[in-house]
Amino acid sequence: MTAPPSTAAPATAAAYQPATANGPAQNVPVPTLPAKAKEFSKDGLLAFAEYWYSTLGYAFETGDPGPMMEISGSGCPNCDAMKDVVVSWNSEGRWIVGGQMHVLSQTATFKPVEDGTYQVITMVRQQNVKYYGSDKSLVEDRGPKPSIADILVANYSSDRWIAVTVEHLKGSKGTTE
Repeated sequence: MTAPPSTAAPATAAAYQPATANGPAQNVPVPTLPAKAKEFSKDGLLAFAEYWYSTLGYAFETGDPGPMMEISGSGCPNCDAMKDVVVSWNSEGRWIVGGQMHVLSQTATFKPVEDGTYQVITMVRQQNVKYYGSDKSLVEDRGPKPSIADILVANYSSDRWIAVTVEHLKGSKGTTE
């Protein structure tokens, strides 16, 4: 005798829920490194830069800087600073709403500078960041931020890109468009 066919629905992954004033984000998909971002090429460098910003947004949203730090060098001061902000705030029942990064444009010459690194100039905008306390109170609303010009400096070693530093370009005031 054979068993009757199963009528149970297949298990599905829990749906992504962005953070709100009522609680932190849930089931946030971990950014996936695109195959192009593994290439030692101008297109690979640009894909890597876009991926790096997606991991920064993920860190804000989840408090998990792991994916960003895996592709950031140990001497990247701004990477460490961002890690410290998201880890400390996303603890003890606190959370961040927003923070996702949007790369609006980017350019690179794909010519190494004297130290052998490569540079990408990006125009990025971060989604409005709001910090919530464990009692669900709004602690800080950073308000809408303008787009800002950044430089991402990367090194290609052992068949992968690593962010050496990511900084705002001096004098960049951004644009609200």
